[in-house]
Amino acid sequence: MSTDVVAADAAVPELVGRRVAVLGLGLSGAAALAALAGTGVEAVVAVDTRDTDAVRASGERARARGATVHLGCTDPAVLDGCDLAVTSPGLPLAHPLLAGALARGLEGWSEPELAWRRASGRTQLVAITGTNGKTTTTELAAACLDAPAGGNLGPPLCGLLAVAEPPPTVVAELSSFQLRFSATLRAHVGVLLNLAPDHLDWHPDLADYAASKARVWANQQGEDAAVIFVDDAGARQVRATHPPPARVVPVTLAAPPRGGVGVAEDTLVARLPHAEGPIAALADLPSDEPAFLADAACAAAAALIAGADRSTVGARLAAFRPGPHRLEEVAVRRGVRWINDSKATNPHAAASALAAHPSVVWIAGGLLKGLSLDALGELLPDRVRLVLAIGEGAQAVADLAARAQVPVRHAGTIAEAVLLAAQHAEPGDTVLLSPAAASFDQFASYAARGEAFRDAVAALDDPAREGAR
Repeated sequence: MSTDVVAADAAVPELVGRRVAVLGLGLSGAAALAALAGTGVEAVVAVDTRDTDAVRASGERARARGATVHLGCTDPAVLDGCDLAVTSPGLPLAHPLLAGALARGLEGWSEPELAWRRASGRTQLVAITGTNGKTTTTELAAACLDAPAGGNLGPPLCGLLAVAEPPPTVVAELSSFQLRFSATLRAHVGVLLNLAPDHLDWHPDLADYAASKARVWANQQGEDAAVIFVDDAGARQVRATHPPPARVVPVTLAAPPRGGVGVAEDTLVARLPHAEGPIAALADLPSDEPAFLADAACAAAAALIAGADRSTVGARLAAFRPGPHRLEEVAVRRGVRWINDSKATNPHAAASALAAHPSVVWIAGGLLKGLSLDALGELLPDRVRLVLAIGEGAQAVADLAARAQVPVRHAGTIAEAVLLAAQHAEPGDTVLLSPAAASFDQFASYAARGEAFRDAVAALDDPAREGAR
């Protein structure tokens, strides 16, 4: 199925007569190419470092739109003559194509930035970012508002905004990569969930990562709102370093301050000027995990500010079912819970999962993205009985376990880790796949990694496998 979007032709003053390079021909690049149609651009150059079947198909569609296409290319010389680059989130700042574009003086836009300029202010944008919890919060807010969701989690924003009649409200999950090149994008409600070290293989340092996240509210105006989960030290630091120009709406899992959202007497409560009172009893929500409650509270605040009423928000939160691969219980076998948390692609997410389970056989490892695991060390002695190290980061995981004096085994693969976990887990334990690392050393995505875990757990019930144990 094509990932192209159909955009409404409309001249965009800041694009008329420009020569635009689209860097990357994946989902966001294909959407950007479609959104450039009819805007008045003089020429489009489409470049991708890959030359796979899927990329070639995208390149053919680009040629059909009149673009000059270069595949399997990392030479920034193909950008000569261009003055604007719409860049893929898959290209880090140091990549030769992107670095070469910026060195040549090309202006850089993300695909959401292009979408925003195409929308011309016709849509109320609720934008959600943070190190962890973005997808859940975006899905929750979209459900509360009966609004479409897009951006980093699914449909590119160009597919929602670069059309003749964009929706009145759109909820967008935005990554630091997308925000880094969003110069004018205005979030009427900008949500920052948390901030912890991540993607330091993309950003030059933590300060650049934090500054990119803060762009979620950089273009706000006085009537807009910056929703901040103030229980998170990283989010508080970003607020202090990059103060929002709009009003701040604090969210907490403690008693809510005036103008915020929080928890009182086991109830999610709003104290907003236009919405004051109970939203939902915590017992009615689908999960009591602190990470989920934080996401739900932030989503509720964003939805209420964007126009939803309290009764609708409460009902939608209660009806919500979290997506796969985030603290997903896949089985209970012989008194042992098996939890798929493959979406935990950094130490901050894994820490949240470990803190929620008292006796853990922990499967961890993968592509560490330049991140240290040291912050997890204090959780291991009291909560983890055994560590099973997998993937490229296995040695770093093993070293962490050794420093914490927790037993560790090198498992290598998900399948081997599951077999070892089945041999060593005891009733009352949780076998937790919460890798604290990206999946790209062994899998195409965290979802593929989670599916492999599910399959391996299901295979434990195979009589032949049981007999071999």
